[in-house]
Amino acid sequence: MRRATPVALLIAGTLVVASCGGDTADTTTTTTAAATTAATTATTSTTTTSTLPTTTTTIRTIPATDTTIVVQQDLTVLGYYEGPIDGIAGEQTSAAIAKFQADAGIEADGVFGPVTDAAMVPELQGDPTYVELVQEELTERELYRGPIDGDYGRGTKAGVERAQAECEIEETGELDIETRLCLFAP
Repeated sequence: MRRATPVALLIAGTLVVASCGGDTADTTTTTTAAATTAATTATTSTTTTSTLPTTTTTIRTIPATDTTIVVQQDLTVLGYYEGPIDGIAGEQTSAAIAKFQADAGIEADGVFGPVTDAAMVPELQGDPTYVELVQEELTERELYRGPIDGDYGRGTKAGVERAQAECEIEETGELDIETRLCLFAP
């Protein structure tokens, strides 16, 4: 096996020294000396990676909430919302809330709050499809044994009161947002 010649060592040493110091680029230098029986071969490879300025775009994200999920479900049943049930109070949800508010004769600001909830409760309790969902959930939890008929009568109201007791909220028998969260939140 032959040794690397002084010229090969000089080239390798020069490349290593040249790679030291640069503020604007990260440089990696790899020097490999390979010996063969016929001659000495020096192989040098250099990889240079530039550091480029980066631009970061901040996108405001709206957190998903259980309340928004339940409101989206409610608005879907009532025919006001056709978007994804994703818990994000985006433009579609806000528009659906505003449309419901306008139809209910309250300020149509597109924001769900106590006044909107108070207007939504009788609509939900009067909607047979929604009441059937409530009755099915109460039956599954063994809080209601009546028929799944879409009628928000005494038996359904009593089942809702039992659900409210289990959830440790005021036992009103009404489907306010706390009760709907108790029944339908993921």
